[in-house]
Amino acid sequence: MKKKEKYISTTQIEKRFSLIRTALAIVISLLFCFLLIFISSKQPFQDIVTFMIAPLTSPSRFCLMLLKMSPLLFTSVAVCILFSANTANLAVETAFYAAALSSSVISVIEGFAPAPLHFIAAAIAGCLGSIIVLLIPAVLELKFNANIVVSSLMLNYIINLLGNYLICGPLKEPGFSKEATKLIQESAKLPIIANVSGQKLHLGIIIGIICCVVGWFIIYKTNFGYEARTVGQNPNFAKFSGINVGKVIVIGSLIAAIFCGIGATSEINGYYRRMEWEGSIGYGWDGIMIAILANNNPLFCIPGAAFLAYIRTSADILNMTSNIPIEIANVVQQVVIIMIAAKGLLSKPEKKAIIANAKKQAELKEKELAENNG
Repeated sequence: MKKKEKYISTTQIEKRFSLIRTALAIVISLLFCFLLIFISSKQPFQDIVTFMIAPLTSPSRFCLMLLKMSPLLFTSVAVCILFSANTANLAVETAFYAAALSSSVISVIEGFAPAPLHFIAAAIAGCLGSIIVLLIPAVLELKFNANIVVSSLMLNYIINLLGNYLICGPLKEPGFSKEATKLIQESAKLPIIANVSGQKLHLGIIIGIICCVVGWFIIYKTNFGYEARTVGQNPNFAKFSGINVGKVIVIGSLIAAIFCGIGATSEINGYYRRMEWEGSIGYGWDGIMIAILANNNPLFCIPGAAFLAYIRTSADILNMTSNIPIEIANVVQQVVIIMIAAKGLLSKPEKKAIIANAKKQAELKEKELAENNG
């Protein structure tokens, strides 16, 4: 018996081209980066090699890359949750910062609780802080029809200024030279899983990977995930199907906030001795980029975060060993975003593949009908 040819759906073709588009964007951005290095460097070939392999040349550099990767996992999976429901809430950056502030209030209290209860209490406080921040734009949109993009962006300024006031004022360690809180208590710290030449890798990297897996399960294996993806693809159809769009947005904001709260607490209590961020430092914006790279799939956030951490580690090392500026990593990531956002990239081959596949399916169905009738 002949094997029946399997049909390829339009969705599968679109997913394949999405992966090809992402890979092409990364290759083009790296080539553009190599061109910049070649133009500005006195030893271009050596610097290009350094940029390509620097994080792999020693255990401490690889450990540094993992440290850079850790917070990106949390913010990117939070963005995936929001964007899967087509919610343009851009307050993840602020939510991460607010979570760091609120968790630090608990983390610095001496004798608050034994380990690991102290860390858990700090993480809960972090989650509450991020929940408040992410819910404000969502509620404003649902209740008052406020533009969620504008309200979430304006909220970033408010929380940044508030955080600056708290770090430089009420939360500041008296007599300490820098603007920072009191010392984070040892009972609130995350365990160190590796110490390589002074680079202390904390448990946050493992927690972050677990959060990506949990985020994937929520989006693709739960009723909420199905409703969120339906809302994201077609809000009008979702309403017609009886899905409560407002409920999906609120629940999505809550879940994203929890990831931000755990991530911020893990980063502060794992890497730092004190909370010293006078403003948000960009992890939320990085999360947006990684979520776009991952096509809103939390599992793909793991290689996406690794890629961004890798090129940033390479740029840091290159900056120390040559005259190449550290901003080279920013160039790479911005070019990647531009290329992925260019919907016209590979659009003609994609349309041709979809049309050819549709014709093939029609021919196969006609053939099957003829065989059955004959």
